[in-house]
Amino acid sequence: MDLTEIRELIPECCNTAAIDINEFYDHKKEHLEDYLSSVKSIIVLGHHIEKFEEWVWNQFKFETEACIADVHTKEVMKKISSYIELQDHNSKIIPYSGVSGVRFKKIAAKSNLGEIGDNHLFLHRDWGPWVHLRVIITDAEIESSPQNKVDQVCIHCDNCIEACPINAIKRNDFNRQRCKDRHEKLNLSHSCEICAKNCPIGETPEKINK
Repeated sequence: MDLTEIRELIPECCNTAAIDINEFYDHKKEHLEDYLSSVKSIIVLGHHIEKFEEWVWNQFKFETEACIADVHTKEVMKKISSYIELQDHNSKIIPYSGVSGVRFKKIAAKSNLGEIGDNHLFLHRDWGPWVHLRVIITDAEIESSPQNKVDQVCIHCDNCIEACPINAIKRNDFNRQRCKDRHEKLNLSHSCEICAKNCPIGETPEKINK
């Protein structure tokens, strides 16, 4: 199966890449194999965040907690999964990180979509931090269509380090607990956007950029 077939299924607001399961360390492979023992390929889907409303997490009737971007990406993933199954292969949409423990951004960093920046956010090669990720695994062998490999997205400008109000970001270090504590203290319904909106990569959604 060629990744081009998958890309024809997704809207322009999304981007996707495929990774061979053998690119992962054994313990990470085993984690994914808990969801599908015969997994051969991982498909990463990224959705471009263009509106503030997509960034905010809310309660939905059919979700315990979700954001508009997540609801959208899951619908796209279901479409991909249905297509894969029509080709007589199995697939599994991986639950979000809080449930599965699978770090989507680390998987995405193995792909040609982008890399994890100094702000510890995944930076899409075009959209910067304004991307929402989902992951699906399959027992189909997905052949990636030709595309230039992304070597570097983060330009190490230190904007995020200087902007962080709690000094949670340092070169090659990130204090996850300090960042989490601030979110809980402020009762934020979205990820803290200070480091993201100070990142020069990508275009900050208008309402967030105020």
